[in-house]
Amino acid sequence: MKEASTALWRHPIVMGAIGLTAVIAIGSGIYYIVSTRLPSSTVASPTMGSIEEVVTASGTVEPSQNPDLAFVSGGRVVRVNVAVGQAVSSGQTLAMLDISTLSAQRANAEANLASQQAKLASMQAGPRGVDTQAKQTAVDQANQTLQNAYANVTVNITDAYDKAHSGISSDTDTLFNQPNTPSPTLVFNTTDSQAGSNASNGRGQANNTLDNWSTSLAGLNGASPQQLDAALTQAITNLQALRDFGSQVLTALNSAVSSGNFSQAQITAAQTSVGSLRDTINGLILSLQGVQQQLSNDKLAVQSAQDALNQLLAGSTPQDIAAQQAQVDAAAANVQLYDAQINNSIVVAPFSGTVSSVRVKSGDIVAANTPAISLNPQGALQISVYLNEVDAAKVNVGNKASVTLDAYGSAQPFDATVVTIDRSPTMQNNTSAYKATLQFANPDPHITSGATANVTIITAQKDNVLVIPSSAVLQNNGQSFVLVQNGKTVEQRQVQLGVESTSTDEVTSGLSLSDTFLINGK
Repeated sequence: MKEASTALWRHPIVMGAIGLTAVIAIGSGIYYIVSTRLPSSTVASPTMGSIEEVVTASGTVEPSQNPDLAFVSGGRVVRVNVAVGQAVSSGQTLAMLDISTLSAQRANAEANLASQQAKLASMQAGPRGVDTQAKQTAVDQANQTLQNAYANVTVNITDAYDKAHSGISSDTDTLFNQPNTPSPTLVFNTTDSQAGSNASNGRGQANNTLDNWSTSLAGLNGASPQQLDAALTQAITNLQALRDFGSQVLTALNSAVSSGNFSQAQITAAQTSVGSLRDTINGLILSLQGVQQQLSNDKLAVQSAQDALNQLLAGSTPQDIAAQQAQVDAAAANVQLYDAQINNSIVVAPFSGTVSSVRVKSGDIVAANTPAISLNPQGALQISVYLNEVDAAKVNVGNKASVTLDAYGSAQPFDATVVTIDRSPTMQNNTSAYKATLQFANPDPHITSGATANVTIITAQKDNVLVIPSSAVLQNNGQSFVLVQNGKTVEQRQVQLGVESTSTDEVTSGLSLSDTFLINGK
């Protein structure tokens, strides 16, 4: 019987059962020891203090206003009032185009406006003898102005002829053999035979133009306005032909071959003088076209004055008065148009700042909307950063921020404020982002446009609140927990968090100052 019992204990199944029981017992013991022993973590208690919630981002310092200033209209620069490094004030005139023609046109437009306004007043007052006399005087004055303008036409045409003739002679005679004959030839050789032929033929045609023009001048004395109009038009045509001749000579000079009779220095000098001649002739054309415009304006003034007189004599109906009011409005709009064109010819500082570049100089011909002067604003620098959706929801206009620049490191922070935050996303690197703009609180010479900036935005701030380290908080299914020491045991306690900073969290419920908790405890 004893042997049977011994065999039973030695049976493999029984021995396996005994071993399993032993393993379970040992594991239970180890579990008990582990579960009842405090984790090897730092023990701490909540504190009362201040906490800040921040959002960090990076961007580039940039002007808050467009620093590049341009002429809205194109034209010739007559004045540049500033230099690089100069401080300017808002509203200061920085540069100006030639507005002489616009000023004259505006003066005529303003005179027309005054005339239209006077006419309206007379119509509304009704016809009187003194009004009639005033209108007649206006007609007489307008006619006298027109006559005076015509009196100067002969002088203008003659002066244009003299300057053109003198220029052709002084600047091109030396370039031709027998320049004043029907068959002049170039004194230099060119690689472009057609250009040379055009220049030679052009000189012959220029001679004919000048000869015919000179003959016509003799008939201008006592000429009628219609004849003077025709002579003025013909003078402009003559000048255009002479300008074309200058271009032909320049084309030939550009292909000229230096020789012992005509050196490269002579070629270069001739190119300069002929180019200047062409510019002079072009200026004469513009001058005579200005005379034409002035005559046209004066004729309109005469017609306007005469119409006013006729209207007064005929009496005014309500419809006539309404129509005249429209004329006044149109004349005023015309003055405003010239005012706008004059303003478009001036670069004015839209803000105070320092001139960083000047791209134009007096005499330059500039196109519209081409940057002419760059202006760095005073204290008006900003940073644009792009935030993800979570961070953007925390940021509001007015939030304070601390900014560091890569050039100076974290030891030199600068104060800034959020001035705008987009609530609609834009794509940045194929990701939706929200643009926030911050402006520096104070001007500082260390802050320069283009610098890389690191921004820390304070989105929330509280004082005298219960604070624990962020490393003490555990997350589970969207809820926050802290391991609280309770005697020799540790319990997992749910807490409610408020403001969360980069290293600490505010606890709004679930803990008190008397509690102790584990940091990095599991």
